[in-house]
Amino acid sequence: MWKLLIFPVCAVAFFLVTFLSSYQFFYRGGYSPPVAPDIYFEEIMAIPAPAEDFTDQPVFSANPLGATNRGTLLVDTGHRNAFSTREISTLLNRVNARGFDVAYISEPGVSALSEGLRTADAFMVVLPNVPYSAGEADLVVDFVERGGKVLVVADPGRPHQINSLSESLGVAFQPDYLYNLEEHDSNFQEFYVRDFPAHEITAGINEMVFFYAGSIESAGESLALTDENTHSNISERNLPRSPVAMGATRNVLAVYDLTFMIPPYNAVRDNDQLVTNIAEFLTEEQKDYRLADFPGFLQGGVDILLGRPDLFDLGADMRQALLDSGIPSEVRGSENAGRDTVFLGLYENPAAVARYLDSAGVRIDDSLSAPFSSGIPLEGSSVLLLHRTGERDVLIALSSTPEGLAEMVTKLNSGTFRAGLADDYAGVYKTR
Repeated sequence: MWKLLIFPVCAVAFFLVTFLSSYQFFYRGGYSPPVAPDIYFEEIMAIPAPAEDFTDQPVFSANPLGATNRGTLLVDTGHRNAFSTREISTLLNRVNARGFDVAYISEPGVSALSEGLRTADAFMVVLPNVPYSAGEADLVVDFVERGGKVLVVADPGRPHQINSLSESLGVAFQPDYLYNLEEHDSNFQEFYVRDFPAHEITAGINEMVFFYAGSIESAGESLALTDENTHSNISERNLPRSPVAMGATRNVLAVYDLTFMIPPYNAVRDNDQLVTNIAEFLTEEQKDYRLADFPGFLQGGVDILLGRPDLFDLGADMRQALLDSGIPSEVRGSENAGRDTVFLGLYENPAAVARYLDSAGVRIDDSLSAPFSSGIPLEGSSVLLLHRTGERDVLIALSSTPEGLAEMVTKLNSGTFRAGLADDYAGVYKTR
């Protein structure tokens, strides 16, 4: 009988020897998990405290004749972005109150993004789930270099591919969330920040609550520094971290918490002040437009001037094309130095725009001469010029014949004029 027990006893002994030897070989120490915070379910789902008193007071100068369009904020909704427009309605309303229109890009790709950025002064990207391509990121970098403002927003609680764009702008959103077990709002992920370095983005802010935030590594300034009791879930290093930061240039702002701007969470502590400061950031300055951005640089009410009366039909075509782009305009008989202007004329009557031609170094005699070329025959040619000052843009289209000018207007309205650009502010074209 005892012989029947030999095999199972040997099997158990073999298993124990193998297990203990492998345990000794691979095991190198113990792991003590942190004590789980004692948070009640009711606290996790708690509604924020009653709203703090806050009144947004936008200050801006209207365009001539009361026009309030000072620029355009383009919002990305074309990369399967994980947010709803309702969630950013407070910010969009404050941007609009500062004289900016809000437009949306609804599909990914270089072509769609290029077209959208041409008429935009600021660009907002929230939680994209389709990564930005290298070509798209290059377009945004160029937009920033020309003075356009960019706001990139992510949230640790939602999927995103924000770094596919933000890293080109000097910002890296870390794969973490921040928490504070010692002092928090409803739960340990809703932490306070009271250290705000002096900056236009932090003006008027003393205390904020971030509701689900992560840390940002950036080439620019960190603007909301956590205290010694706020930690990252992926690092044991005890150091200040920031969910708000500037990018590599002052035109890029990154925020790693969406919830703080969603009603009613925006009304907690000084959260509303940050929303307002972001609206100011997006609308305070406008980018350096180029001729290729037509008609984006034409804002407010636009005057259309004609070199001679028989060009009225062309003026009407231009007026309709601008109206289709959301730009009100009228054909006028005289120039108003306070309004953006489009001048349509022939080479034979350049006197009305002589000062603009001189400023651009363009001379019209027996031929057309300019800094980018000289001796261009007048016959069968047309020229486009964009004259920019701080408050006004003047677009000039001149041609040798009415037929050539009509062709030039068609090129403008279709966008094909971009193929003939000689530099950022001028183009020369072969026309009838």
